[in-house]
Amino acid sequence: MKTLKKYISILLCIVLFISGIGLNSLIIYAAEEPTHTGTVKEVTPYLNVRQSPEQNFNYVGKLYSGDSVTIYGEAVAGGNYNWYKIGFGNGFGYVATNYIINVKEIPKYDYDADFETNLNNQGFPESYKTLLRKLHASHPNWIFTADHLSMTWEEAVRNESVVGKSLVEKGSKASWKSMMQYAYDWQKGSYVPYDSGGWVTAERDVVEYYMEPRNFLNESYIYMFLDQSYNPSIQNKAGLQKILNGTFMEGAFPEDTYATYADVIMAAAEHSGVSPYVLAASIIIEQGVQGQGGSISGTVAGYEGYYNYFNIRAYAEGGYSAVQYGLLYAKGEGDLGRPWNTRAKSIIGGAEHYANGYVKRGQDNLYYKKFNVIVPDFYYNQYMTNVQGAYLETGKLKNAYSSVNTDAQLTFAIPVFKQMPETNNTALPTSSGANNYYLTSITVDGAVLAQASATQGVLYTNEYEMIVDSYISKINISATAPSGASVRGTGEIQLNTGMNKITLTVTAASGKKADYIVSVFRKEGADNPPPVPEPTIQSSYNVGSVVSGISEGTDAQTFLSKFGVKNGTAKLFNASNVQKTSGTVATGDKVSVYNNKGTLKYTYSIVIYGDTNGDGKISIIDLARVQKHLLEVNKLSSSYSLAADVNRDGKISILDLARVQKHLLELTKITQ
Repeated sequence: MKTLKKYISILLCIVLFISGIGLNSLIIYAAEEPTHTGTVKEVTPYLNVRQSPEQNFNYVGKLYSGDSVTIYGEAVAGGNYNWYKIGFGNGFGYVATNYIINVKEIPKYDYDADFETNLNNQGFPESYKTLLRKLHASHPNWIFTADHLSMTWEEAVRNESVVGKSLVEKGSKASWKSMMQYAYDWQKGSYVPYDSGGWVTAERDVVEYYMEPRNFLNESYIYMFLDQSYNPSIQNKAGLQKILNGTFMEGAFPEDTYATYADVIMAAAEHSGVSPYVLAASIIIEQGVQGQGGSISGTVAGYEGYYNYFNIRAYAEGGYSAVQYGLLYAKGEGDLGRPWNTRAKSIIGGAEHYANGYVKRGQDNLYYKKFNVIVPDFYYNQYMTNVQGAYLETGKLKNAYSSVNTDAQLTFAIPVFKQMPETNNTALPTSSGANNYYLTSITVDGAVLAQASATQGVLYTNEYEMIVDSYISKINISATAPSGASVRGTGEIQLNTGMNKITLTVTAASGKKADYIVSVFRKEGADNPPPVPEPTIQSSYNVGSVVSGISEGTDAQTFLSKFGVKNGTAKLFNASNVQKTSGTVATGDKVSVYNNKGTLKYTYSIVIYGDTNGDGKISIIDLARVQKHLLEVNKLSSSYSLAADVNRDGKISILDLARVQKHLLELTKITQ
């Protein structure tokens, strides 16, 4: 069969080469269902998972030594590698085949009446059953129990998505980070830090993905739901050592009480009743692979010789840093063998703390350790804020259990929420854009919507209401969004009698959308519109049959600002009736006054005395035009003849000519 596949592969490659189709993304065979499983070989520091079967193609994530993969087929690409198509996240990725070892065919599920009866009796939804059947085919002795929870799926995700509850590293993609109120500071333009500053609030889509049980009902991550109690028949020092290899706990224990870290952790498991695999995974998550966490250095000023391997109560509080506050707890007298003035005391005492605070109270798997949806007070008493915490620790458990008999009887408690979607549609965001799906303002016909008061410059409320009279048949609605986001649904909206729901859709830079709803209630009946008040001119200029008193060289904007109108507006036009918004005001210009409905009420001509040619200034040209008028060579008319009567005696005479001449000689200025 493998030879046949290679033969088909070669022929198909030749055909594609001749036809000009590239080889880099060619899938030779792939199934809708997984066909094999495998394990990542020893890699340093990790193995990239690619978007396509090509070495230089963008990667979608990382795998580490010992991680399990589910294989959907093989791919051929140019270069030095063949590739496996694997399940990754809620989709697929590609890894080079030479990095995957222990490749095993997945057994096909044969109908098992007893198993099906148990699934039905447990009340598993059909979408769970499909996934559990695949696991049962490979592990017929595993036991799956359904934990039917008291809350709805929506309620659980909403509560775990509140600010500061579930976090991602601050260096994560922008689409993974929430910009909701208190998660993002819009004035500073930065995310609000939590958990000593290295973490920020996770976007809801990310929380939903890591809460969705169906994402983890597979060979790699089913251990997220494994009972955490110590069971010496399936948990042993060899399996524990597989977790510790490659970490700071791989070898000798720094104190003479135990020979190795594996010895002290096995002792902690026996003492506390918690799986040693879980204890080891927890320490690595808390202190880092190389043990770089400050809580176990033993050298923190003021806390020399004290240790807190599980980072119990290690959060910033009361002026203490997270490390200091955790060590303050370790230094205190009391239960759990405190003070933890040796490493062994810290590991054994921390294990007992974890047993009493989590495992023995019902939070007895990695999922419930992160997401407390199982015992009151729900959503609190959660071991970690890292939204990926359970996911990351699960990989280490899988690595350990691969060393024991896979036919062992393991029990997995799997959460089932009320009103869960029939299908799993969760996915991790892939965009590098921000989740800025907010509006910064909403206005209706130029007026800010009454309830639309921004907090830090954005509107966090998504629903608004307003009432209009029956004679209002349409409104003009506008809205603005942060830079990088766009808004759809604005403009002129026709209104029906009664309730009208207007949806404004904001699309964030990440591509995620949010709707703002403006409910407009149009009254019934035959209301008459209120009378439109007459505009009143409140000008600093002389307004009569014409407008005068305007200084030579006045620009259009200055004129309009001083030509005040109450209950209306004014517009400036030139002699050709073209609206004028800039330039110099001149004789022959006109100013029109409109009421608040835009109806024209008055128009006035503008006169600047001495400006007889309409250029807005008094020059030798104007002197010549007055002279030609007196000689009856070229008569002035309308506004220009009024402008030539600079002494305002009702006629154009030699006196006016003299006044213009004196103005030009700067002997006597013409008064406007």
